[in-house]
Amino acid sequence: MNIKQTRIVLLICLLAAAVFAGVVSAGPTDTVTIDINVTQEVSIDVTPNSTAWYGVSVGSTTDAHVFTITNIGSVNISTIDASITNSASNPYGTGQASNFNAGDFILLNSTNNATFYYINKKDWNESKPSYVTAPTDWTEGNASGYFGRMRSVANDMDMGQEYFWFTNRTAASGDCHGSAVLLIANHPRTVTDSGDTDFTNSENYTTVTLTSGVGEIPSGHDLAGYCVSVSADCSEVTFFHFNMQLDAGGVCSSDQYVYGSSTLQSGASTEIWLEAKVPLGVSDGDVSQGTLTFTAAA
Repeated sequence: MNIKQTRIVLLICLLAAAVFAGVVSAGPTDTVTIDINVTQEVSIDVTPNSTAWYGVSVGSTTDAHVFTITNIGSVNISTIDASITNSASNPYGTGQASNFNAGDFILLNSTNNATFYYINKKDWNESKPSYVTAPTDWTEGNASGYFGRMRSVANDMDMGQEYFWFTNRTAASGDCHGSAVLLIANHPRTVTDSGDTDFTNSENYTTVTLTSGVGEIPSGHDLAGYCVSVSADCSEVTFFHFNMQLDAGGVCSSDQYVYGSSTLQSGASTEIWLEAKVPLGVSDGDVSQGTLTFTAAA
């Protein structure tokens, strides 16, 4: 074998050795590096997403149904707010169950406040009955004042309760989003008690001062814990506790978020409970379906 042939054989051996060495160093396993970046997303899931009560008697309170709200998003949630549908107009006296909206009867209890409160309950103006005496300076009419009643269900043996109220514009001009007050009876009318009906006597009612139509029922009143929102034309009064959207100006200190006492981390859950109070005077049959909406914020 000459020198040239020897060099060729040696080169071939070196290449074979290099290939063999490469195979040995690779081995039977290898790894892949994976990176994932998750976008920020606020998202919740409510389970179950429907409920119903059947055969409910007027003047009664249903059993409570429990729901779980889960943070299925990627960021921690700081607050959860609620809102619920109401009837478009006064359904009482129409004789049609479909004119009522289930949302007007629903109360909520959450880990943020272990007391049942209406989320937002709307009551409408109506003709003042003869047995109710109006305030001395009250003027009935669009943007000046109306009479109405907050219908609920009593916690004692009385079947139902009605707190009479008057909206009253106190300025010479404007409406109930200007200078106005809500006067609400201190004691409700029930089947066995006439309640406070004389609004010329200041001891029979509580005055709620309104700022841009929003006010707070003072402590000491049976309905303490509720905020009120009065329409500009003074014809509608909404009682609310959990619906913070109705108090955008932060006038009332009694309203609360459904959740907001701590941080709800991604994958964590909280519970709420719903019950229904069906007042006296609700027509029999299926009332219109209500929709409860929860809104989460990071």
